[in-house]
Amino acid sequence: MSTPALGPALIAGAGPGGLTLALALARRGVASRLVERAAMLEETGAGVQLSANAGRVLDALGLGPALDAVSTRPEAVSIADAPSGRTLKTLPFGRAAERRWGAPYRVIHRADLQEALLEAIASESAIDLILGTEVKDARETDDGVALDVATADGPAAIEGGWLAGADGLRSVVRRALKLPTGVRGRGLVAWRAVTPAAALPKTFKSLNVTIWMGPGAHLVVYPLRKGREANVVVIGDERASGAPEIVASWAQPARDLVGAATHWTPWPLFDRPPDARLRRGRIALIGDAAHAALPTLAQGAAFAIEDAATLARLVAAEGPDPLGAYEAARLMRAARMQVQARRQIEINHMAGMRARARNAALMLAPTSALLRRYDWIYGWKDAA
Repeated sequence: MSTPALGPALIAGAGPGGLTLALALARRGVASRLVERAAMLEETGAGVQLSANAGRVLDALGLGPALDAVSTRPEAVSIADAPSGRTLKTLPFGRAAERRWGAPYRVIHRADLQEALLEAIASESAIDLILGTEVKDARETDDGVALDVATADGPAAIEGGWLAGADGLRSVVRRALKLPTGVRGRGLVAWRAVTPAAALPKTFKSLNVTIWMGPGAHLVVYPLRKGREANVVVIGDERASGAPEIVASWAQPARDLVGAATHWTPWPLFDRPPDARLRRGRIALIGDAAHAALPTLAQGAAFAIEDAATLARLVAAEGPDPLGAYEAARLMRAARMQVQARRQIEINHMAGMRARARNAALMLAPTSALLRRYDWIYGWKDAA
């Protein structure tokens, strides 16, 4: 019996992955019940990078115009040495990126991405969005799956044919797969702020993604909301008192930038080593629940969106084992992303002679060779 015939899908978690999965299933004629702990999906978070691999999925779902109305397509990615402020390499993005990878690269506020997805979901009668409902446990039943949940009216159970755990870093659904639920601290914190573009120092007043690499830390800045705001992230030692301490020895523009930003939010960084599986029985994982990674490749939301596209396609195709096929399609790619994200933070945080060698290699490397390193990420397309 095919998975869809067993009943509606259950999706735990209404982040980008869960919302995309519900929408992608609905567009293929598969009903779902989307369960979310929050009583309201409010504007939270900061910036999200939607690289071409994610953009292609969202465009196929008809979200392109809504995303373009509130996002920015960066013209370039600029990489600099933080202590000196010297630009090491500028990689062309914008139209060049779209030609190379076949879809746009956008940067967007998480709340704006969420709103675009919710507006599309609101028109789909096949999606039942259940808010204010906390998942306590997940289990298989004789003929499907069930979520044990806590609601304002007390405990309850929600049943369905199969389950996608899109419930993030500290996923409850992982327990049903007999996978470790712990996460590994990296001794690092991401200090995040959204600031008016007018407050940026001249060095950062552009529509580019800018990365500054320093000893034990790095900085990322990119535009939001058509360039009216900027997303600022400083990643460094968790023992630091805040972003100003982390960049205190960097070139003046970085110090000015951090000094101009207010309302910093600290996000301790965690990840996991790759897992041996992404599903068990009628239950599968997507997004951070499946492959929590450091943010250095900016693929957290993008890979969750990829997961959603692949899972929806395979479930709707009604093959003999769609969740097994999903695991086979995603397992090694997700593991590669996790490993390379960890390696990239080591590169970004090099010091001394290693940093000088890294900088020299960046300056000497042909732009085409550097762009090829990202082809496996940005050029991804789900199988037809």
